[in-house]
Amino acid sequence: MKFSKLYFLGIVMFTGTITYAQLTASMSSLNPENQHAQKPQGKGFMSKMSISAGAGIATYYGDLTQGADPFSQSSYAFSAGVGYNIMPHLNARIDVSVLKVKAEDSRNSREDLRARNLNFQSVIWDLAGVVEYDMLNLDKFKFTPYVFVGFGAFYFNPYTFDKTGYKQYLRYLGTEGQGLDAYPGRKLYKRIEVQIPFGGGIKWAVSKKVTLQGEFRYRKTNTDYIDDVSRSGYPDKALLDAKNPRTAQLTWRGYEVGGEAYPTNPGLNRGNPKNNDVYYTTQLKVVIKLGKK
Repeated sequence: MKFSKLYFLGIVMFTGTITYAQLTASMSSLNPENQHAQKPQGKGFMSKMSISAGAGIATYYGDLTQGADPFSQSSYAFSAGVGYNIMPHLNARIDVSVLKVKAEDSRNSREDLRARNLNFQSVIWDLAGVVEYDMLNLDKFKFTPYVFVGFGAFYFNPYTFDKTGYKQYLRYLGTEGQGLDAYPGRKLYKRIEVQIPFGGGIKWAVSKKVTLQGEFRYRKTNTDYIDDVSRSGYPDKALLDAKNPRTAQLTWRGYEVGGEAYPTNPGLNRGNPKNNDVYYTTQLKVVIKLGKK
């Protein structure tokens, strides 16, 4: 998986910030003057644990949103998680999310993409662990900005509805020639892939046990097939028809809006294989601390 230099630099800076915070806290705890001034902490493992639940919107960006406002095609996003307070300012979290992403060419501003007339939807199951850094200590302040970065995996399975309204799962059809002997290098894409989540938000300590969070989470992925579209050309229609006549009808859908039955130019743009798909969520979360503290 390829990472941009800017993303790599961001991880280095974030890791450096956390390391500095840990060293500072450790040195402070060794200072005899501070040992008696520190606020007593709750005892036991559970006193540092928390649970969370969130709801909001999910948005995808990829081959079907190149010329469209992505937020105009958002859908639902729900999440739940468990957290652990490693030290002041620093938390670890494991989150599971279920969300839906979708897009359609009919909302594109680009004429060539509207002529393609593709669309998709997919429910995504997302599991990730992140390290979270609070800019301020919530034991002393009511509000704090925070940032996080982590690692995870997600499951997706894009589908569409054909012109008769029948639901079709696109991966199995091989809309870009996957599974055909004429295209030996085109294998069915995986439905479980890796994602790198990062983002940030604002926390508000409603009480000692309850915190509200407004959070934006971006997922960098290593697949270009969340939308079932990647390659720049179109496979041979005769080969698609020989395997399954429905495939060509969903590889190109321009005929549904008055276009040609199937592209006569095999090099006509279908997707952009240079950029992987991404998705992101904006949520409001409720976090509840466990234990008696």
